[in-house]
Amino acid sequence: MKKISGLALLFFVLCSLTLSAQQKYGHINSTEILDVMPEYKQMKASLQRKQKEQEGKLRGMYTEYEKQSKELNEFGAAMMEAVREEQMMELDSLGQAIQAYEAGIEEEIQRLQFKLIKPINDKYIKIVDIVAKENNYTYIFDIATGSVVYYPENTGEITGLVKNKMGIN
Repeated sequence: MKKISGLALLFFVLCSLTLSAQQKYGHINSTEILDVMPEYKQMKASLQRKQKEQEGKLRGMYTEYEKQSKELNEFGAAMMEAVREEQMMELDSLGQAIQAYEAGIEEEIQRLQFKLIKPINDKYIKIVDIVAKENNYTYIFDIATGSVVYYPENTGEITGLVKNKMGIN
């Protein structure tokens, strides 16, 4: 009996070693890779130009707001009430336009960044896939993001099994 359990244990250990030998894991640092890609540097420069352009327009709006506010404070008492109220409404409207423009700048920059980063990211992922396949890696982990950037498409997918076990369709 001891011989059989010893052989079973030996068989199990050998199978485990064989299976683990087939798995090859690697890791990369996507931040380090992206930072040296010329396309990424161009994207960052483009985003900075766009941001400076938008900030210039915003400064112009602030200057106009300050000018109108100053005029209203200096000459408001001497103005007819209807004119003063109209200028106050214009000033309030300009303040709201500035707030909306500020919010729009952020959204526009984010949309542009997403648009520009997609082809760069696609290129990076394609090269990672090629390198992983050429070197027989099973999984490649990105230490910068904590994500898996490469895995075999049809192996190890157990989402359906887990759903079934949980009784979820």
